[in-house]
Amino acid sequence: MRTHYENLHVTEDAPDEVIRASYRALSLKHHPDTAGDKPQSKWKMQRINDSYAVLSDSQRKAVYDGELRRQRNPRPQQSKLPAAARDTPNRHRMKAQRIPLRASGGLPASVVWLSDARLVIPLMAIIWLIVWWSIKG
Repeated sequence: MRTHYENLHVTEDAPDEVIRASYRALSLKHHPDTAGDKPQSKWKMQRINDSYAVLSDSQRKAVYDGELRRQRNPRPQQSKLPAAARDTPNRHRMKAQRIPLRASGGLPASVVWLSDARLVIPLMAIIWLIVWWSIKG
């Protein structure tokens, strides 16, 4: 994959004046009107224009540079297993640990347990039966 810097033939620490000069020189060389019958001149000119659009805008250039750094130096993948499971040789045999319900976001614990489907479905069935019996009555 070519970077915008490679498309404009400049280094990543090149100042704006160098980027602008390189863009002008390449656009004169590869412009479809001046390049003649070269079939790839339109494609090359589009690539040069796209690269210059990113590198000439300071905000877009900063985002692009950050993305290049992330691609070149990827972070190591963090394991989702708990530390005890990572150190265990038979970690594939470990069963999933049940996470206890906790009140979060300032909600009382009596409300949080209603978010657990294991409790809500039977509770809704009981409520439905009580309403049905009262209507049937």
